[in-house]
Amino acid sequence: MEKLKSFQTEHALIGVCYYPEHWSAELWDEDFHRMKQMGFNVVRMGESAWNVFEPEEGRYSFELFDQAIALCKRHGLKVIMGTPTYAPPAWLTARYPEVLRKDFHGHTMEHGSRRHYNYTSPEYLRLSAAIVSRMAEHYRHVDAIIGWQIDNELNCHMDVSFADSDHIAFRAWCKLKYGTLDALNQAWGTAFWAQTYTEWSQVYLPRPTPTFHNPGHLLDFYQFTSDSAIAFAKQQYDLLKQYAPHQFVTHNGLFSNINYHAFTEQAVDFISFDSYPAFQLMRKDLPEHFRDRMTSRHLSRMRGLSNKYMILEQQAGPGGQSGNVLNRFGFGDYLQVTPKPGQMRLWAWQSVAHGADGVLFFRWRTSTVGAETLWHGLNHYGNQPNRRLDEAQQFAAELSRVSPIITGSYCVPQAGIVYDYDNDSNNQIEGYLGSFEWSSEESLFRGLTERHLTTDLLPLQQMADTERMKNYKVLFYPNAQLLEKQDTELLRDYVEQGGLLVLGPRSGYKDRSNRCYMLPFPGIVSELAGVEVTDFTMVNDIPSTMTFEGTGVSVEAPHFNEILRPVSAEADILARYDKDYYRGEPAIVRVPVGKGYVVYCGVFFNDNNLPALLDCLGIADPLDSKADVPKEVETVHRRMGDEDYYIMLNYTAEEATLQFHQPVVSVLDDRSLDKQVMMKPYEVLIVKSLGTAQ
Repeated sequence: MEKLKSFQTEHALIGVCYYPEHWSAELWDEDFHRMKQMGFNVVRMGESAWNVFEPEEGRYSFELFDQAIALCKRHGLKVIMGTPTYAPPAWLTARYPEVLRKDFHGHTMEHGSRRHYNYTSPEYLRLSAAIVSRMAEHYRHVDAIIGWQIDNELNCHMDVSFADSDHIAFRAWCKLKYGTLDALNQAWGTAFWAQTYTEWSQVYLPRPTPTFHNPGHLLDFYQFTSDSAIAFAKQQYDLLKQYAPHQFVTHNGLFSNINYHAFTEQAVDFISFDSYPAFQLMRKDLPEHFRDRMTSRHLSRMRGLSNKYMILEQQAGPGGQSGNVLNRFGFGDYLQVTPKPGQMRLWAWQSVAHGADGVLFFRWRTSTVGAETLWHGLNHYGNQPNRRLDEAQQFAAELSRVSPIITGSYCVPQAGIVYDYDNDSNNQIEGYLGSFEWSSEESLFRGLTERHLTTDLLPLQQMADTERMKNYKVLFYPNAQLLEKQDTELLRDYVEQGGLLVLGPRSGYKDRSNRCYMLPFPGIVSELAGVEVTDFTMVNDIPSTMTFEGTGVSVEAPHFNEILRPVSAEADILARYDKDYYRGEPAIVRVPVGKGYVVYCGVFFNDNNLPALLDCLGIADPLDSKADVPKEVETVHRRMGDEDYYIMLNYTAEEATLQFHQPVVSVLDDRSLDKQVMMKPYEVLIVKSLGTAQ
């Protein structure tokens, strides 16, 4: 098992995104001077300036950025340089229109926005390789540049493409994967609806059809889409490491239709993230105290890919975009709420708590032109003082002061939520349950972290690291419909060594070609889980409930119910259904396997039923013996050597009362705290080595 790729730094990076091509050169010196005064030590630039670096094909110009980088160095600022391939210049798309992306209906995405290229165009790959090579060669000996960001937010806005080159590349991808048309037809099950292919020229990406597409074809489409993005990034990664092996290479995810486990292994030194919690504040389906806090789920997914990483864009003000009046892709025009006093600092610490050793605010100054004049940076248009500048300076001072603790410590997970790209893709294919799978995972994360369990989201492939898996007292794998033998072996190994594995409904009934096993549900995991599914039903108009054995607690059993039959003599029925023709039948079953247990749940998890399940499984709040902490206060456990640290974050507009069982020290200000502490709204607290009551 390859070691988890991580960001490594002696001192935490604190900085900002800056675009010298957007501003008069007369502003640069004062801007960089102010950044240094605020405690910043790094600047990110370059990712949107292809037209500056190469104003016409084959003619390169580096003077503007050479001057900006020299000024950064003069002020003691390091630089992260971006490759500018997410926004190709007008000369390129005019000369090579075949590089443009097409949507599902064949409409060309023209120049005039961004991300309008496709990953498979031979011309675009050639031109991208040329600009990246020239930049890497030019800047490889510039000591102010410490690393590179590949492209920018791959798959943002549009995450699929159907250009001519995409269809050709997909056909080649299928030939490489299957070798023969017979193998492809077998995998896709093309005997159904007379879809059998007899010539490779008949194989395309999914195209408009009167009704439902072939699920096997769709799954390969999602895998190909991911592989295309990875190959595009890997081309740049290989070039950058060829010219500048001493400079790190990263990319700012996470977006849909990319297998980030494979991406991190192949195309970067570590993965990074753009953190915008105000998007979560726009959600009305979450309780108010858990909206911006849900960003921690994305940060925990990052940590499952690179346990130390960077935030290349950290929200610095209300976000907003305008100009989408003619094409309604994604969001229409919008403007987010402005972070309340203390909230921006809280979000920055949220990122650090979950593993970020570098945080760069987006952006230094709000743009005066273009589609993001509503996307506010630290500075307003006129550079006037404001409270967000003060918060950024406070955060920089705090992070600098505790930098050795942050860079030297790691999150200590107690729980994990397992996922994999194929099953995430299948959520899109099987839409009748897909949204419930996503909400089930969110409820799991919320329920576990409200019990103050530091929770990782980790790719299934990481389970091959048996030493790492010993950290997790419980693993939930809520969306495991597509599984094969090697997958179940990973699950069994974890359980036999003493782990507690919890599976969700529809587990194991398909293989990774999206073909159903000719086995009783739950298919390939039936033996491991010790159950069979005798019946199932969607739950629509009539609410379903289940009652836990022993406690008599009745909770929701939403959306979909599987009726279980234990086949293991050692099975323990944990909950039974309350209603309908399957009243009294098992809903949740636990069986011992080796030193551990497998729990099979025939229902989806939600905010109502998860607490009862955790109680039944004996999964308690690890802080109970150390402190009384409200569920609204997120707590992330970190360790450096033998020392334990707890980063506590209050996301609410109300004071939160914490009761420690013995006096503690606040790390941020080296202040002794009483046993009872009042956390202000949006406050951050870091305490060291919580003890137990004497």
